[in-house]
Amino acid sequence: MSWRFADLPVRTKFLVTLGIPVAGLVLLIGKQVDSSIKRRNVLRYISVQSRNIDLLSDLLHQLQQENGLSLSYLTDPSINRPRLQYQYSLTDEAAERVSDPELDLATVVQGSALLDGIELLRQRVEERRIGAAQCEHAYRHMKAGLLDDLSRVAKLALDAGTKDRLYSHLSLLSAGEALANVRSILGRGFSSGGLDAAEMGDLFDQMARYNTSMLLFERDASPEVVSAFRAKFEGPDVNLLRTTIGTVHEKRSMDGLHVDAAQWWEVAARTLDKLEQVEHVSIARIVEATTANQRDAEFKLAIVLLALFGVIGAVAIMAFVVVRGIRRTVVEVTVAAKAIAEGDLRVRVPVTSSDEFGEMAASFNRMTENVNALAESAGAIGKGNYDTAVPVRGPGDVLGVALTRMKENLKAARTQDAEQKAALENEKEKLERANDRIKVLIKEIHHRVKNNLQVIASLLRLQSGSIEDERLQHVFEQSQSRVTSMALIHEKLYRGEELAHLDLDVYIRELFAELVRLNNVHDNISCRTRIDQGLEFDLNTMVPFGLVLNELITNSFKHAFPGRGKGSIALDVHRVGPNEFDLIYKDDGVGMPQWGSADEGTTLGTTLIESLTEQLNGHFTVDSGPQGTAYHIRFRTT
Repeated sequence: MSWRFADLPVRTKFLVTLGIPVAGLVLLIGKQVDSSIKRRNVLRYISVQSRNIDLLSDLLHQLQQENGLSLSYLTDPSINRPRLQYQYSLTDEAAERVSDPELDLATVVQGSALLDGIELLRQRVEERRIGAAQCEHAYRHMKAGLLDDLSRVAKLALDAGTKDRLYSHLSLLSAGEALANVRSILGRGFSSGGLDAAEMGDLFDQMARYNTSMLLFERDASPEVVSAFRAKFEGPDVNLLRTTIGTVHEKRSMDGLHVDAAQWWEVAARTLDKLEQVEHVSIARIVEATTANQRDAEFKLAIVLLALFGVIGAVAIMAFVVVRGIRRTVVEVTVAAKAIAEGDLRVRVPVTSSDEFGEMAASFNRMTENVNALAESAGAIGKGNYDTAVPVRGPGDVLGVALTRMKENLKAARTQDAEQKAALENEKEKLERANDRIKVLIKEIHHRVKNNLQVIASLLRLQSGSIEDERLQHVFEQSQSRVTSMALIHEKLYRGEELAHLDLDVYIRELFAELVRLNNVHDNISCRTRIDQGLEFDLNTMVPFGLVLNELITNSFKHAFPGRGKGSIALDVHRVGPNEFDLIYKDDGVGMPQWGSADEGTTLGTTLIESLTEQLNGHFTVDSGPQGTAYHIRFRTT
């Protein structure tokens, strides 16, 4: 077999293909890294640091103005609070701009964090609860922190030219801070009539700092910035400020100065505003210089990229030779894999070479054959043929071993399931037969009890017919009525499907109809019932409950409507808790005084109601008057 480049190992082919451009790429990488670093730092400086310096400078200027206005407010009663609060808002806006998360200042500077205590300081100033010297000290501490932030930002500059411009800008800011401190010290002196020795020493230190910073600024600043300084930092306000400072420096005292404190604060504020205009010019020139550096870096980077694209083109051409040899195999394997993913196990991949890709195609075909054999076995097992042989090609064949284990488990589970199903069916038939016998037995018991109770009621009725004493006849009739109410319970139980519980609404309606018949009241008395839907009680509750209803309804029939043609009874049963219920019984009769009261002695009916209510775990109240009698019985079920 002749030697072919396509038959070489894949690793060798890629090493040969990529080896040619490696030397060129190594040289280009160094150049690219150098240019990329410079471009990245320049862009970072332009987009972040120049903006940061400008914002920090603006915050410093607003803090200086707030410092001066606060001292003026403390020493001059004519300064109003709205003007002071307006300056506070300007400072807060500048601090908010510095707090912008997009500036990424947190790792470099403290920024607005230096102003954490400013709200308390402002409150004390507004209430004039702080001295001017103490106020000046607090503001000076904050401004010093901002100057330190600006110094740290300046250290991030790259080239020497940018550093010189940045240092001159910092010198200008330092001169502005010194001038602001001079303004504050002299402002306090004009307000209080003079300065002590310590304050004079501080004043001369700040004057020296101002002069030194201005010398450094004029030395390091570019000519256009120095020209802008000389053009903007001029005028009557600047002259008055320079004259005043020079006089104090020459005389070493404030004697002989005829400067109004309010005028001094206004002049010094306008002077600092002019100095801020120079600061904006300075930072604008810095941005322009760094922009030029950016364009230079981008030009160099473009050259490197063109060279890199050339090398990549050469590599792409050489790689095409390799890719063309392996593309067919990769595509065919991909198509076969998609077919297998969709469930088609009949696919095969042609083997066109003896390299790694050829071996991959052959291995893929063997895998397909193995999966196909396992799928056939799994299909047979899924149909219930647990005797199907599963091909296992060794201890490493995880699928074959798992399928074999699954087959054995399914076979054992089917056998066990059949045995359990047969046992459950047998037990189910036994339980159903036992349940049917129990139902028949319970119905027979209820039937017999009902018959026995009806026999007792019949005996009582026959016996009452042979008694001439009306009082005894009344007693027998009441007993007959009570037995009938209990017999009705058992009759409803054996006639219904539910052998242990009774529908309360149906029972009450039939009990009332039976008592109407027994007491021969016919349609003279109507009954209105309101029972909660679906309310049912068991036998233990229904017996005393039915006897209570019997007593209440019978008493109304016999005693509530004497000499009246008609009457009405209202009966409500409601659930008031999980196992707690209310029975409310009312009639519109003449009331209890006509047929029995506590003063006349407790009747058998009242005693029976009390006893039955206790059996129901309840209590009752009675309200009786000319408009009728009302019983409220609250009871509980177990």
